[in-house]
Amino acid sequence: MGPARAGIDVGGTFTDGALIDGAGELHVLKVPTDRADLARGSAVGLAGVAERAGLALGDLGYVAHGTTVATNALVEGALARAALVTTAGFRDVLAIGTQQRPRLYDLQAPARSPLIPRERCYEVRGRLAADGSEVEPLDADGVRRVAGELREAGVEAVAVVLLFSFVDRRHEDEVAAILRAELPGVPVTLSVDVAPEFREYHRANTTALNAVLLPLVGRYVRALSAAASERGVTVPVHLMQSNGGVSTAQRAGELPAGLIASGPAAAVIGAARQGDAVGEPDLVSFDMGGTTADVAVVLAGRPLQRFQGEHDGQPVNLPQIDVLSIGAGGGSIASVDEFGALAVGPRSAGARPGPAAYGHGGTAATVTDAHVVTGVLRSGRLLGTELTLDGEAAAEAVRREVADPLGLSVEEGAAAILRVANANMAQALRAISVARGHDPRALALVAMGGAGPMHACDLAEELGIPRVVVPRHPGVGAALGLLLSDVRHDVGRSWLRSVAALDPADLDAELGELERRARELLEQSGHGEDASAVGFELEMRYQGQAYNLTVPLAPRPVDAATLAAAVEAFEEQHRMLYRYTPAVAGIEIVTLRAQAVGDVGSASWEDGGGAAAAAEPPGREIWQRGEWRPLTVLDRGQLAPGQALAGPAVIEQEDTTILVNEGWTGAVHASGALRLVKEER
Repeated sequence: MGPARAGIDVGGTFTDGALIDGAGELHVLKVPTDRADLARGSAVGLAGVAERAGLALGDLGYVAHGTTVATNALVEGALARAALVTTAGFRDVLAIGTQQRPRLYDLQAPARSPLIPRERCYEVRGRLAADGSEVEPLDADGVRRVAGELREAGVEAVAVVLLFSFVDRRHEDEVAAILRAELPGVPVTLSVDVAPEFREYHRANTTALNAVLLPLVGRYVRALSAAASERGVTVPVHLMQSNGGVSTAQRAGELPAGLIASGPAAAVIGAARQGDAVGEPDLVSFDMGGTTADVAVVLAGRPLQRFQGEHDGQPVNLPQIDVLSIGAGGGSIASVDEFGALAVGPRSAGARPGPAAYGHGGTAATVTDAHVVTGVLRSGRLLGTELTLDGEAAAEAVRREVADPLGLSVEEGAAAILRVANANMAQALRAISVARGHDPRALALVAMGGAGPMHACDLAEELGIPRVVVPRHPGVGAALGLLLSDVRHDVGRSWLRSVAALDPADLDAELGELERRARELLEQSGHGEDASAVGFELEMRYQGQAYNLTVPLAPRPVDAATLAAAVEAFEEQHRMLYRYTPAVAGIEIVTLRAQAVGDVGSASWEDGGGAAAAAEPPGREIWQRGEWRPLTVLDRGQLAPGQALAGPAVIEQEDTTILVNEGWTGAVHASGALRLVKEER
């Protein structure tokens, strides 16, 4: 084995650490998130997991980090005072948007606020045509006048979005040069560097998002690097991106919009690798932490991707793992409204004060409290390294907030909380699988997060999923995913061409330019050609369609056979999704994409269990189906590979609790993962 490797993932409730030492032994840690100072909390968590391994931070040869700092800033509105500079006549592009409403029939829905208000949107003269030819030269003096107004407005960042810059970037480059000279120290984001694709609003909004996040994320990255260095870390910190790859801290600071789904992406990578290890390449990743539940589909070992996403109502046109997140976690708060309807989430109690059972002064009833009341979580049990569950406080919160208002017993109130939480998560699982054309009955469910394994069997039964996989350390699944992720950089551009009239040599030349740019990014992160690879994809559609499908393209050079294979893959994908292929419509290429991957070294570990575990003495019961029922209780650390078990059972370990329902059987895989199978009736 090489030098030690560590991953630290900061969630809304807990910070998770995973470290593989030089001998290949895995060490994990879960501590409450320090919301007051996320950078310091990350460094402290890193030091904590290193201490568990008996290592100094200077012994680490690789460090990766998953963060919610960009997501938190967007959700909380803690954004920089940014400005937009755009082509004359397009000042209102952010305010107009697409004119689509999330709730079509809600006539009183509040208007979506643009990321940059109209008073900080500025126009400059200069125009390119759709083919990149210059219609009107750029007004450099006008740009300087705008720079003066930006200075007076005290802006912290600038987004530059000019018409058709994705075809020819010269005007945006000229604007950037002037602004950087006139406004030293103010970061300037160009749309051609962030999202060089057509659809003006989406390109503008993605660029604006990058601009409003730049100062905050830049400060965070610098603070994180400084905090890690002060504690002895000598290697650069890599950050997880939404696309499922890591990048250097410098690159992440330049493209903060690419960090929006940092933590969830790491968990999906971990689920995909775990699926491969147990022979389940087709799966649903289900990661339920303290604040959110994140779900994604993995097919043939590869997480499904999307290139047009939305986060907190804001369109983001960047490559990202197709993750759906909802406000359902262990800390999700249950409440009864004035009409007697029970709701669970999206509000969360967080880590402080947290669920009532944490004993930190929390009074709200949460999903965690419901699990304590029903006996899934044992009162008095130590969670992680700092929390002891208070059963009386949990029962009082459930009684006061849910059971009494609904006229139920405490146990019935807790069961109602869990049913509503499961219904919310089942809806998300259907949206990511069935609504995308994937049959959940053909998939396995990989359960991760501190709360995920307690809900896995219930959700699998609801969707007809026949198999559940619980990794050896599911509560730190995202932190482990960080150790399994390679460096990745995505580049692309819109390039509208009819396939019938296309010369493959022209396509090859364009892809060659993308490959050059992608390899430049890899070289900046320290990866030469011998430790990297570049893959290609095409976004294609039938002529007249509005949206595209993405298909892989064989390695360069491109020839007629390569292009024909891409067309065949497109038609097959269209047929699978929409059940037909148009007989007469031509096919066109819309966008070219290249993904550059740099190898950061392999990560593997030994985690074998002990002797066969014995069940806890009789007396433990769980509330299920309206009554207290006896169950088996096992210690995960004592489960040996090959050991079989059957539900109803609870399996306890430091970072989570696993609930095995009646009618499920399981066995421990050689990798340490638990494989559960629903018995056929």
